[in-house]
Amino acid sequence: MEPAYIPLSQAVGELRTEIIAAVKNAKGEDLRFALEQIEVEFQVVATTTGKAEARASIWQVVTLKGSIEHANAATHKVKLVLKPRQEGSPDETLIGDEVSERPQ
Repeated sequence: MEPAYIPLSQAVGELRTEIIAAVKNAKGEDLRFALEQIEVEFQVVATTTGKAEARASIWQVVTLKGSIEHANAATHKVKLVLKPRQEGSPDETLIGDEVSERPQ
């Protein structure tokens, strides 16, 4: 089975949608949970490939052909720790906010 390639922005967006649905579904329940932080881990695979090919003909009778192909793949784990906040929370940068400079 081929691994699914999902952009990080889409994955975070789908996570947000699922959390909102869980909050809405919990209204009126006797047992509810406080949402303090969410840890999400992704695997990112970076690949590079290279190919070289050579061909030579001798008097149009014999054709020699060779090729070589090389591929490298590196898997990296990316872990995000998200703290859910709603509009009006203390001045923290939220995913989706426009900022003038990169947060520290």
